[in-house]
Amino acid sequence: MSHPARSFLFTLLCIPSAALADPPAVPVPAPVALELGEGSSPGRLRFALRNVTGAPVEVLADRRLLSFVATPPAVPVGVRRRRTGRLPRCAHDQRPAINEFSSRVMLEPGQRYSEEIDVDDLCGLRVPALGPQPLEFHYGFTPPRRGRASHARSIVTDEREETFADITAVAPPSLVSARDPDPAAEGPSRALLSLTARGSSASSAAGLRVSVTLRNPSVQAVWTLLRPTQFSFVVTDPEGREVACDALLRQPAPLRDLFVRLPARGRRSYTLLPSMHCPPSTFQSAGIYRARASFESRADGEAFGMQRVFTGIAESASVPLRVSRGQIVPQRPRYE
Repeated sequence: MSHPARSFLFTLLCIPSAALADPPAVPVPAPVALELGEGSSPGRLRFALRNVTGAPVEVLADRRLLSFVATPPAVPVGVRRRRTGRLPRCAHDQRPAINEFSSRVMLEPGQRYSEEIDVDDLCGLRVPALGPQPLEFHYGFTPPRRGRASHARSIVTDEREETFADITAVAPPSLVSARDPDPAAEGPSRALLSLTARGSSASSAAGLRVSVTLRNPSVQAVWTLLRPTQFSFVVTDPEGREVACDALLRQPAPLRDLFVRLPARGRRSYTLLPSMHCPPSTFQSAGIYRARASFESRADGEAFGMQRVFTGIAESASVPLRVSRGQIVPQRPRYE
């Protein structure tokens, strides 16, 4: 081997391998941005996808892809960071694994698509307690640890080569914490009986349950005619439409054996099936339904010498009923 060849080989061997490797690829910014704002009612938020490029882009429109996690508290300079444990977070339990069954929208340059989501639906009726720290919202799939996401796990679904697993945005915790006030908590009721209810979550309407409790807030006993057929519901669906659920509502004959005595501070509870009380098409769509339970009694018990007898209607506060599976209907979608 000639001397110049040996010199060239020695030069190549001395060059670091990192210098010979291809330079790292610069990440391509996502063509859509995530924006967040308040919804049409407390407990709801509106998320938007905005095309930030000069060309049309096709993107997934599936509210189940939205999630959030609290950001860690800020640590002053020079202070050692302590372990804070698991940060509060929420993700939909029916979040799709791939993009092949999610709806898609085409956005022109600068166009926005938005829709609402109920926080109770996002968190599965278990909204975590939040501190003052901002929330980091994600829209999309979990990014891979290495390389880029596959086209089946990209929120952008047109023919471009680049893939984008998710996009993020930061929002204040008040966007999630705002809830409907509970009318039952405003003060003691002056009625002889009060009604409370507790909702539930299920994959379909058949699994929904509502626990209702009649309470006697007085220090004296109260009588009432009491049968399960005296309960009914008014259900508000995810689109805001009210449905009367009174298919089983019946006033029984005022027989003496059907009256019950609720002692001071006493209560009686029942578990009801909303699917039996409501029209068959009430719970077809996935999402959050709000139900107000009612109890009605018309029998005064005078024929049996009863003195303190409840007559009238007792209503509960609104409680959530969550259907986790079903038809995914966009909630108040908007193009801007």
